[in-house]
Amino acid sequence: MIDDQVPDSLPVRDDAPPVTGSDVGRILIGLLVLAFAGVTGLFAPLLVMASDGCNEGDARTICSAGAQQIVGNLPVGAAFVAAVLTVVGMSNRGNAGWMCLLAAPCLLAVSWVVSLAIVGA
Repeated sequence: MIDDQVPDSLPVRDDAPPVTGSDVGRILIGLLVLAFAGVTGLFAPLLVMASDGCNEGDARTICSAGAQQIVGNLPVGAAFVAAVLTVVGMSNRGNAGWMCLLAAPCLLAVSWVVSLAIVGA
C-alpha cells in the first residue's frame, strides 16, 4: 500500500542563528586570550627563579618564602580563572560575554604586574 500524501522530500528547517562578524571576532579574541592565559600559566611561575641569588641575610622581597609562593601560584591561578572567563565570554553573545573577555586579560596583566613587582623589589 503506497501513501500518495507523503511529500517527495521533507522540508529543510533552518533554525540555526546566522554566524555574524561579531561572533567570529569574539571567538578570535577568545583564542588570543586563551593563548595569553597558557603563556602566563606556563612561564610566569618561572619568575620564582629570581630567588636563586638570595643569601641568608638578603632583604629583597623575593627572598621570603611567602613572596615565592605568591610569585609561583598567582599566575597559575590567574591563568585558570582567565581561561574560564574566556570560555564563558566566547560562549555568551550578550554584554556579559564581552565583559568576561575584557576581564580575563586584565586579570592576567595584574598577575604579571604583581609577580614582576615582587621579583623586582
